[in-house]
Parts: sequence; structure tokens; C-alpha cells
Amino acid sequence: MTNNNMAGFLAALHEGADLLERLNEAYPNLADSFTQESVIEFRSTHITRQSSQEQTMGGGTSKPAFEEPANAGQGDQKLISTARELLAIHSFEDVLDILQTEHGITVDLAQLVNLVGSSAYSTALRREAHEFQSNAISLPQIVQLWKDFGRPPIGDAEWTASSVSRILEPGLNKTS
Repeated sequence: MTNNNMAGFLAALHEGADLLERLNEAYPNLADSFTQESVIEFRSTHITRQSSQEQTMGGGTSKPAFEEPANAGQGDQKLISTARELLAIHSFEDVLDILQTEHGITVDLAQLVNLVGSSAYSTALRREAHEFQSNAISLPQIVQLWKDFGRPPIGDAEWTASSVSRILEPGLNKTS
């Protein structure tokens, strides 16, 4: 396969994984463990957007969406586990800061969500929403905060009071 064909193939693989992840989140009742694990497994492989971007642009200066650690494979799983553990106890912004300062990994919020997966993301959103509610912040105010903070919505085109309410429901997005 030529470099251009390989770059296009890798880009298509990444687009497919992105689409499958969006479908898993948009239709959680249709998503099964295979489709959810497929996205996680794909994201933990050595196939990076960086290599496809470099091949397409002839080694251009474009920064990759996620730079894999030097010890890929087992290190990727460790990074995923670390990010999930951090997100279980820290705010999204604190996790991004900790990953940068303590692990040298720079990701944005959308990349963090992709890294930890929809279940961990939903759990962190639920915890944050409960914190907001305990401070007398209403559902419409939470919607506005999440929009302002850039929290990617789960399954909906945008955050609504109804979608925040669904996040707060016990048992939402629990793994089987």
C-alpha cells in the first residue's frame, strides 16, 4: 500500500471508530459490550492519527490528536486506567492538568472522553451534576455550565435539562 493509500486507510479507520463511538453513546440500548470494547481496543492500538497525518502531509507539522506514550501497548492500558482512576475522584479540568504535569500527556476534553470511554465519562458527569445540585444549582444552570465548560453531550445534539436529568438517574450507563 502506498503512503497516500495507507494514510487514507488509517484516516478511515479512525473515522469509523469515531462514528461507532458516537453511535454507542447515542443508542446505548443498542450498543453491546463488543462494540464498546472495539472502540477502546482500537484506541489502544499502535495505529495513530499522527502517522496518517504525517503520511498525508508529507511529515507536516500537524499535532496528533493523541500522542501515544513511548511504551505503547501495555502503557496505553495503564494510561487509560490512570485517566479513569483520576476522573473518578477529580474534576475534568484537574485530570487534564494532572495528565499534563505528572505524566507529560497533553489532551483536550474530547480526547479525554475518548480515552476513558462513555461509562467513566457518564459517571464523572453524574458526580459533577450531584455536586452542582448539592450547591443549589438547577438543571437549566447545569446545562449552561456544561455548555460553557465544553462538556460533550451524551447522545443528544446538545445538553438539555432532560439530558442532564437522565445523567442523574441511578444505574445509567452501568457496565454489564
